[in-house]
Amino acid sequence: MKSSWYNFSSTLRHKLLLLTLLPLLLTAIGFAIMAAYWTTSYTDRQLYMKVSADLSVASGTLNFMQQEHQNILMQLGNSYEFRTNLQQNNRHALQGQLHAIRQSRSLDFLRFIDAQELNATQEPSLQNLSKRLLLKENLTGLAVIHKDELDQINMGLGDKAHINLIDTPRAIPSNRTVEDRSMVLRALVPITDDFGQLIGVLDSGTILNNTTDAVDTIRDLVYGDGTLPEGGIGTVTLFLDDVRISTNVPQERESFKSSTPLTLKQRAIGTRVSAEVRKEVLRKGDTWINRAFVVNDWYISAYKPLLDFNNKKIGMIYAGFTEAPFTKIYYKTLIESASLIALIMLVSAVLVFKKTQLIIRPLNKIHKVVTDIRNGETDHRIGQLEAADELVELAEQFDVMLDLIEEREKQIRQANDQLEITVEKRTRSLKNRTDALKQHIKLLKSTRKQLLDKEKLAVLGELTAGIAHEINNPAAVILGNMDLLVAELGDAVKPAQDEVDMVIEQVYRIRSLINNLLQYSRPGQYLEQYEHLQLNSISDDTLQLVSHALEKQQVVVERNYHATCPIEVNCQQVQQVLVNLILNASHALEGPGVVTIQTDDWIEDGEVKGATISVIDQGKGISEEHLERIFDPFFTTKKSGTGLGLSVSYGIIRRHGGDITVRSEEELGTMFKVHLLKTANPTGDGGVEGILDGLAAAERTNRRAMNA
Repeated sequence: MKSSWYNFSSTLRHKLLLLTLLPLLLTAIGFAIMAAYWTTSYTDRQLYMKVSADLSVASGTLNFMQQEHQNILMQLGNSYEFRTNLQQNNRHALQGQLHAIRQSRSLDFLRFIDAQELNATQEPSLQNLSKRLLLKENLTGLAVIHKDELDQINMGLGDKAHINLIDTPRAIPSNRTVEDRSMVLRALVPITDDFGQLIGVLDSGTILNNTTDAVDTIRDLVYGDGTLPEGGIGTVTLFLDDVRISTNVPQERESFKSSTPLTLKQRAIGTRVSAEVRKEVLRKGDTWINRAFVVNDWYISAYKPLLDFNNKKIGMIYAGFTEAPFTKIYYKTLIESASLIALIMLVSAVLVFKKTQLIIRPLNKIHKVVTDIRNGETDHRIGQLEAADELVELAEQFDVMLDLIEEREKQIRQANDQLEITVEKRTRSLKNRTDALKQHIKLLKSTRKQLLDKEKLAVLGELTAGIAHEINNPAAVILGNMDLLVAELGDAVKPAQDEVDMVIEQVYRIRSLINNLLQYSRPGQYLEQYEHLQLNSISDDTLQLVSHALEKQQVVVERNYHATCPIEVNCQQVQQVLVNLILNASHALEGPGVVTIQTDDWIEDGEVKGATISVIDQGKGISEEHLERIFDPFFTTKKSGTGLGLSVSYGIIRRHGGDITVRSEEELGTMFKVHLLKTANPTGDGGVEGILDGLAAAERTNRRAMNA
């Protein structure tokens, strides 16, 4: 036995066979162990990491919805119309505005509670928050409100929250059959007067019971197309305590096969979470991540507690996906791995047995030729071998090596020719780099000019901030005295009511102009309010503002109104642009004359995009040299001009998403045309982005030159 093993291991054939099959066998065993470990451990860990990330995205989306509620109320509280109705105690108009916003934002309730009502409120949920609201703290989050309190807020809201409880396996036994509490996405924003005193509170809420929008929105965000394998189902659920109040988990497993969205009755609303999850999440406050049986199937699940305004646990948010597709992939991977390893082993064994006997004879022939060459017989060659493996290539290369020695000189000459070609390529590459450098220098010059403009705007911002402070103080005094004058005169002010209103309106316009100047120098720090208006009425209102200046110069205005499409604009800012264009037109006349104002619908490709307004004069016109720079900051041809009027106007219209164009001929006149969209598309300053795009283009040219 020992002798036979010695003979087996001492022959070259058997050694090659053993050395070939042993690594294959060890590799197969290693791959099998690795595949089993990866599919059981690593895959499970990845699934839990994914569902944890899904839960974080779902929770973050819910927080974003809460912040959006607060932003709606803050915008409403800061709006001019709301504050005007509040100051004038116009309850009818105030209720109409609140109703319109509640309808447009799909809120279940939106109301204004004055400070006295807040102090005397009997609503339990408000009583717990009144101290914080009186301290003018903005509140947004989730709240639990009982049916009676919902009916007190708005009759009939309590019925919307009603849910019949369904017996659920693995849930804690309960005698309750109905859930009449409601989880509400609620926001409360205190409203203060100009002196910081609390006037009241804006209160809004959206009932989450028996709703689908929130959970379906979160599910579509977290489990969009391509996030799960074929057949995988992602679900999101909101719990009030341990009851599902909003979910896209179906009550019946067959509902998954339907191509249409689940109806409210098909969803598992009213079912309850398992006792194990309830203990870990609602009692201990921990995040629960594991596989779980949810209603009718096994899911990879994640639960997280939801807190109310007082950090009290009121429910849970859940995200998860079905486990079955991943289990299928698990077994499929194991089977494919085992089959592939077995196939490789079989093929390898057959090839090794067949090819081992073809190695020995070629090796003997190669050894003989090598010995002859070592003895000086350099004309010998190995020739054709019977084998069909690497030894054939080795023999051929050995024969070729001898022939290559004779060809070395020829190759050197060819290398010299190739060197000349390379030098020519490098010369061409150097020229391309020079061109790219010129592009860089040109772009840097443009960047330097823009930086100088930015520096001027920075100085303008500092000056404007001081001017705004000095003007806003007397403007506030004027408004205060006007209010006092109206209060003191009472009914006696009615004959002059229009003049009083005009004074107040113009003071607000002064403030708006200062804010617009600040916004030009620091546009990223201001938010603009847009509304849908007719361009014709804006033009008429603007002409009233400049009528005195036009009459003094004996300028006649011709109005050609053809626009019918409403536009979405900031009225005061557009008026500022028109005032600037009309006064510029009158100045261009240098005396009496006619200024034409024409409005038209803005039509492109047969589609109405908005409206345009043209200001036309027959003045001295603008030279081609100046025409290219009229919108640049601080460029002016007037002795007393600042060079900001057209630049500010251009910035205002561009921030609306529109455009200003100009056509002019010297001694014939000028036409400025303003394009405004029916739906505003606010944009920011693109100067920095333009610089970066130019640098990127130059860098791409440079790289092409280097690769040439």
